[in-house]
Amino acid sequence: MTVQVETRQHDGGLAIDFPTLRRRRMMGLVNGVTVAALTGTGPDPLTRSGIVRGDIRWSFGTAHGIARGVPLTIRLRLISANSGRPLTGHAVYLWHGDRDGAYSLYSPGVAGQNYLRGVQAADETGWATFTSIFPGAYRQHWPHLHFEVHPGLGVAGPLLRGQIALPGDACAQVYTTKGYEASRDRLHGADPAGSDPHALAMASVTGDLERGFTATRTINI
Repeated sequence: MTVQVETRQHDGGLAIDFPTLRRRRMMGLVNGVTVAALTGTGPDPLTRSGIVRGDIRWSFGTAHGIARGVPLTIRLRLISANSGRPLTGHAVYLWHGDRDGAYSLYSPGVAGQNYLRGVQAADETGWATFTSIFPGAYRQHWPHLHFEVHPGLGVAGPLLRGQIALPGDACAQVYTTKGYEASRDRLHGADPAGSDPHALAMASVTGDLERGFTATRTINI
């Protein structure tokens, strides 16, 4: 799959976002219980922060905002490119824009929020699953998800970083709904390949407006 080099501030990944959360004192426990306590692993700053979670619609720690929009379940499967085996225990950091195309932590108006970003460890079959909302389009960029794959639930450098595009037919359906009006117009001027010579990796999306959508993608490492 194609991995894009990302230079904008909101594209910096966990190495940029985690220090930003810490500097702004936006982190905290999830219901008073750390993920580390649930998994039996030793405590570390990442698991204590609250960013390790499956439902990323809500802000965590000292932030309290909620991302509204059409429900989207995101399922990413981590597979070894050499053996084809699932990469159990590897972690995915996932983040994306809200229905206005804005990014928490960085975009005007939502810099005090930290929703639509989270970390999940892959299960025994390699799957990491997130509950989210369908992102909007912004500045003529095709609607997409950002991800990093790490060797585990830590803050070590990523093994892989990339973006995953969402199919145009699903985007067109979602952008007919209330709250996505701006994205409807932006989609017309967007291209999955953008100005980069490498096309975005495309997710498979199923579902509808009544039940919500599910985006699936296998990531080979």
